[in-house]
Amino acid sequence: MNVKKSQYVSDLNIGTRVNTIFVLSKKQIKKKKNGEDYCVVNFQDREGNIDGVLWTEIYKRAGDFDQGDFILVEGEVKEYKSSRQLVVSSLKKIEDKKDLKYSDYIKTTSKNINEMFSELMEYTSRIKNPYFRKLIDLFFNDKKFVEDFKSSTAAVKYHHAFIGGLLEHTLSMTKVCDSLARIYHNLNYDLLVCGAVLHDIGKIREYKTMVNTEVTDEGKLLGHITIGYGMILEKIKQIKGFPNDLKNRLLHIVLSHHGYREFGSPKRPKILEAFVVFHVDYLDADIGGYNIIMDGNKSGADWSDYAKNFESSVFLKELEPAEDENGLHVRESMDNDTGNKDDGAVYESKKDPEQERQQEGLF
Repeated sequence: MNVKKSQYVSDLNIGTRVNTIFVLSKKQIKKKKNGEDYCVVNFQDREGNIDGVLWTEIYKRAGDFDQGDFILVEGEVKEYKSSRQLVVSSLKKIEDKKDLKYSDYIKTTSKNINEMFSELMEYTSRIKNPYFRKLIDLFFNDKKFVEDFKSSTAAVKYHHAFIGGLLEHTLSMTKVCDSLARIYHNLNYDLLVCGAVLHDIGKIREYKTMVNTEVTDEGKLLGHITIGYGMILEKIKQIKGFPNDLKNRLLHIVLSHHGYREFGSPKRPKILEAFVVFHVDYLDADIGGYNIIMDGNKSGADWSDYAKNFESSVFLKELEPAEDENGLHVRESMDNDTGNKDDGAVYESKKDPEQERQQEGLF
């Protein structure tokens, strides 16, 4: 059997015929009104996920398969509720996996994990409070913790849902919080940055990623907020004389960082640093979720499929360049060294199409 990956989720459009291998990330048996069983599934590779369905006769012939299995799938992509759905015509479990290239099926951050970790440690080195410094050191001097932290996902599906996603999300949040502390001077820098760095550490025990990401029993029973609260409190108890006020404020940031009880937070934010961590977390999650959709849009579609986290489709079309009265493209400069000191705009001639094509990749 040819185990070379021939199609990816990002290649699949409405009408695409499919014949390739995926990891099965979800399987659920349902019943039709007539009582017959059918199966809804979700397939995964490094480019993302796609929902699928095995109607009754196909499901009966499919044999034994389960979540985490590598599956050779044949079928066709059709439209269902404004999204893609892979209607399976044939499915076979791959028993011999020795020749499979696992990196084809596991999404990993596109950024350098070690470089991101080093950058995060630069921010933690700016923390001056001796108790917070000891707390950070207790975590990040632990090799097993660091290994898990670097490799953990930040979610199962919607934002930073890939190997290294927790680190990428944490670093982005820490950088934003660092910037905000330079604008709003009544923020406690050490408390804010420590809260940003540690707010999601419970996810290293909430999620388990092999070829697909699953929520652990501990994660299902407790959730990462409660797990992280316990991990931090355990370390604090090892630090002699840790001030009670500092402890309560830091733990409050962790407990309130989802903002609302219906989103999983036991407490609403009640201190300034907690408000900031909550809003920055929400912002970075949305940006991360949007970027996952953008990265998966290999077909160049103007609109995404329905995105559950945004409760709608999202607009993906690139901004069309403006033109002045002379037919020149105008774009806002992202570089302060353009040489144009008057209005920060860059003008490009449209008269030479070849030159325009050569420059297109710059924007």
